[in-house]
Amino acid sequence: MRCRIALAEKRVEYEHKDENLMEKSPLLLQSNPVHKKIPVLVHGGKPVCESLVIVQYVDEAWPDRAPLLPADAYGRAQARFWADFVDKKIFECGTKLWMLKKEAQGEAKKEFTEGLKLLEGELGEKKYFGGDTFGFVDVALVPLMAWFRTYESFGSFSAETEAPKLVAWGKRCMERESVAMSLPDPDKRRTRESAREHRVRSAMAETNGLMLLNFWPSPHGMRCRVALAEKGLKYVYREEESIMECKSRLLVKSDPVRMRVPVLLHDGKPVCESLIIVQYLDEVWPDRAPLLPADPYGRAKARYWADFIDKEVRATAFTTTPSCGCFRRATSSTACLRTSGCQFSLH
Repeated sequence: MRCRIALAEKRVEYEHKDENLMEKSPLLLQSNPVHKKIPVLVHGGKPVCESLVIVQYVDEAWPDRAPLLPADAYGRAQARFWADFVDKKIFECGTKLWMLKKEAQGEAKKEFTEGLKLLEGELGEKKYFGGDTFGFVDVALVPLMAWFRTYESFGSFSAETEAPKLVAWGKRCMERESVAMSLPDPDKRRTRESAREHRVRSAMAETNGLMLLNFWPSPHGMRCRVALAEKGLKYVYREEESIMECKSRLLVKSDPVRMRVPVLLHDGKPVCESLIIVQYLDEVWPDRAPLLPADPYGRAKARYWADFIDKEVRATAFTTTPSCGCFRRATSSTACLRTSGCQFSLH
């Protein structure tokens, strides 16, 4: 959303294309081989990654159109500092509000509201963070306003009570065409989420009540998918995008101990850890392509070697650095920006 707002402020035309996050395209993987995530701006065939980096690139590439960063070096440094604060403090604490419970959530709420007050102090009596001009810090922060109702709901607080000037600033920003056209309406988002949950429930009714929460590169998730395929079982697949940064409520609820994929849901009951999931599937559907031997000793040996793979083979693999380390750059001549599941092309 930051990138869309910046492009709108600059009046830069671009092509917008959807990016399927469950099956990431070759262009996305080539354009961002390090993180393999959106947003990515591709301009003249050259990729630019990370939202704040993209916003600064757009500002520098089109300096004569609605400047977003101050003209002086110190002003730019201050703007970058507060944009970084938004990412590292506000976004992270907001995520913790709905991930954590009890005392930990209370601490996250305290950090979040303190962060809001610090931002309100920086805003002061100004119209925008840059003064009378809508700028870089405004672009960095305003997309999070769409999530404030969610934060308030989980944290049981009122942002308007804690930081009234900041909330008033958010409302002013929403009156700008660039922001209004780029941010989702919170009420419409909840309606879409309800519709999505309804579709998921309907799909699960036709798939033995099975759902797999997974992150596509996970080798552990692949084990579960192989086992499900061997058993000939239909299931609902739910991708956990950006798993280290923004875990879904369903994942946190299903695996509150480790909060990681894969998780198998069977009739609403969670089963965690890949090898446990594989054994569970084998025991629930024993008549379909048995995966474990029939005799106890055979099963014990199979479990021993599977445990060996996790503790020895996998551990060694993940402590070895590839000797190559090279990444291929995108060669497409189409200029595009991929963000929020979308790809944009610049003209």
